[in-house]
Amino acid sequence: MRKFILSSLLLLFALNAFGHAGEVHTYMGTVTALHDDGSFMLEKTDGKTMHVRVSDKTSYLRANGKAATRADLTAGKRVVATISKDGKTASTIKIAAK
Repeated sequence: MRKFILSSLLLLFALNAFGHAGEVHTYMGTVTALHDDGSFMLEKTDGKTMHVRVSDKTSYLRANGKAATRADLTAGKRVVATISKDGKTASTIKIAAK
């Protein structure tokens, strides 16, 4: 019985670790740091911090839906980051007006 419970818990943790890949996720928060490779740190609305990676396919938008650039992204800006199905790279970064 003990082995069954331990195996079940291990399986539950393993599934949770891989649960985010394959789905699109959206995170809202404030940019806290920018990195030279284009990635940045995002403090989410729940107070947790995450590393957001970008690629040459990442698109940047302003809150009004007009195009923006990577240069428009600065520390302190509020953003909504849509993470692609790979679970690692942002497909879209929407930058708030202020």
